Amino acid sequence: MRHIPIFLLLLFSISRLFGTVLIYGDTRKHPDVHRQLIRQVQALDYDTVVFTGDMNQKGTTQKEYDQFKDIIRPLRAPFFPVRGNHERDLELYLKNFPTPNAKSYYSLVAIPDVLQFIVLDSNLEIIPGSAQYEWLLTELEQASHPLMLFIHHPVFSSGYHGDELGLSWFLPTLLSKYPVLAVISGHEHSFEHLQYQGIDYFVSGGGGAPLRNRKTEHPNSRFFQMTHHYNLLHHAADHLLWQCFDLEGKLLYETRIGLPTEP
Repeated sequence: MRHIPIFLLLLFSISRLFGTVLIYGDTRKHPDVHRQLIRQVQALDYDTVVFTGDMNQKGTTQKEYDQFKDIIRPLRAPFFPVRGNHERDLELYLKNFPTPNAKSYYSLVAIPDVLQFIVLDSNLEIIPGSAQYEWLLTELEQASHPLMLFIHHPVFSSGYHGDELGLSWFLPTLLSKYPVLAVISGHEHSFEHLQYQGIDYFVSGGGGAPLRNRKTEHPNSRFFQMTHHYNLLHHAADHLLWQCFDLEGKLLYETRIGLPTEP
């Protein structure tokens, strides 16, 4: 596939059909590990990339973004980022990764007639009554297909940070009222799969930043591994298959996420 300039990727039609999504994040200021990850995925088939945040150490200089975009240049698919807490300059972030609605939170039709992605910015106010919360509520209300939510800070985690924003106090209750299949985050430099009230929660921040072991063992945790990694989300006829791999391509974990069947 011909390389597409990175600044044009988010201007593509957001209704592009895909079969496999590449998901990873938290590369920070460790380009060697990030380059190893990019080399490893080059032999894979994927149609969309979602990055769970923290592409920079500070996110306040164009030089940081130039280095990041140079590393991801070999990726052969549209690139959709989640803003991490290390993308500190919001204006500079949006300059480098423009979104269809000119905001750091947005939605896209991931698989036409099958699945929608909602991307949030947990660095901005998201509590009930905030502008972002009201936007999210509208997206949830208007959704006609199953949803996956992407947000940098975890809702649940056994890791170093845990639920430092208090998202678990209100987001799970809200999401349980709508057809949300999974919530994907980064921030913790590890991989974890948790389940709560029928929703899968994945924490994936192993793109290069220094690894951190678990701080506690969350009661909703199903699997935890402290390793650099990437994930593939495959679409099948009646389910989504989540696979987590280390940077040598070894399968570490996989699980199925059921898709609703037509009545």
